[in-house]
Amino acid sequence: NALLRNSDARRRVSEALDALAPMLRRVVERVCLHEDGLESLERAEGWPARSGKLALKLGLAQLAQRYV
Repeated sequence: NALLRNSDARRRVSEALDALAPMLRRVVERVCLHEDGLESLERAEGWPARSGKLALKLGLAQLAQRYV
C-alpha cells in the first residue's frame, strides 16, 4: 500500500534526522529538504562564507554513518 510506504519513509527520515546534532540537523533539513542555498543559510545563521558547506558535509557524514 502506497500510504503505508509513505508513512514508513517519513518515519525513517525523521529517525535519521533525530540522530543528528541539532545544528547539523538544521543545515541538512534546510539544504536537502527545503532546498535553501548555502549562502542564504550562512546569512541566516550569521556564519562566515563557506562554513555552511563544511556543516553540510559533517551532517551528511553523520547520516551516512547510520547506514554503514
